[in-house]
Amino acid sequence: MRPEKDSGKGVAKRLFRLARILKLLVEQESISTDRLCTTLGITPRSIQRDLKALRAAGFPIHEQGRGLHRLDKSLLKHLDVYDEADLALIVALKDLTMHLGQPFTRAAEHVFNRLNDFTDERPVIVKIEKPVWLSRPLMNTIIKAIQTTRCVAFTYTSHPATVEPYRIAYFDGIWYLVGRDTGERIIKKYALDKIADLKILRRTFKGVPPQIDEALEHSTNIWFSFSRNLEVLVEISPGFAGYFERRRILPLQEIVERRADGTLLVRFMACTPEEISVCLKPWLPHARIIRPETARDRLLDDIKAWIAWQSAP
Repeated sequence: MRPEKDSGKGVAKRLFRLARILKLLVEQESISTDRLCTTLGITPRSIQRDLKALRAAGFPIHEQGRGLHRLDKSLLKHLDVYDEADLALIVALKDLTMHLGQPFTRAAEHVFNRLNDFTDERPVIVKIEKPVWLSRPLMNTIIKAIQTTRCVAFTYTSHPATVEPYRIAYFDGIWYLVGRDTGERIIKKYALDKIADLKILRRTFKGVPPQIDEALEHSTNIWFSFSRNLEVLVEISPGFAGYFERRRILPLQEIVERRADGTLLVRFMACTPEEISVCLKPWLPHARIIRPETARDRLLDDIKAWIAWQSAP
């Protein structure tokens, strides 16, 4: 979807119009272009443009016959419980993630599926932690720079930086810009709330490296890099093995063995020693590093330092 030319009010107006179209498609088995035109008071050309935008955002809308449209409700769950404001927000979020690459699109679909996954007998409460404050104009400017392959310059924690912007990533309540520092020529991550005075430069770059999306897809935290070559073998205690069986908690996680006592042997691949500690500390004391020994020793040193600090007056 492209924003209409008449500023924020135009964007909001169109989002609500798209939401009304979506609501009508949810309520009806099928609906004609003429009916949509009459209901919404817009031209057939506008209807076609809006339907195209909804399809691009991922909604399964099909043309049954000439001018007759149908929403495949088998692929969507419980959209009928949302009002037009809710649907407008869903459309806007789908449109945003569509511009951020495949990992974000898949992540958004996962979130929407979880939000919709409930029954009338037991509504589900989905608690999402409040993220660190994010400037919408800053986000929009960075997205524009990514789409036009233009470098950006900004101040980061009082230091100047010039970066090839590749992706915007969200981990643990914080938004990050992932890009290559043009001076050091290495991939870095910049927390958006620490970026100031960002400007798009005339200088362009070749494009987003294809391995960026793969690296993001396999990462469970911001401690990632292209080189994920540290193999880690951990043992998970019986009472917590189920969490690791139900979903991927660790990067490139693979279950190696399920033991008779309920213990789980899990292998995963890490980028750095720091990532190993970050991944496993939330699961202590229910996770034990088998190898590499260096990672185990590093984690033990961290724990000993914490115990000493905890015991200090």
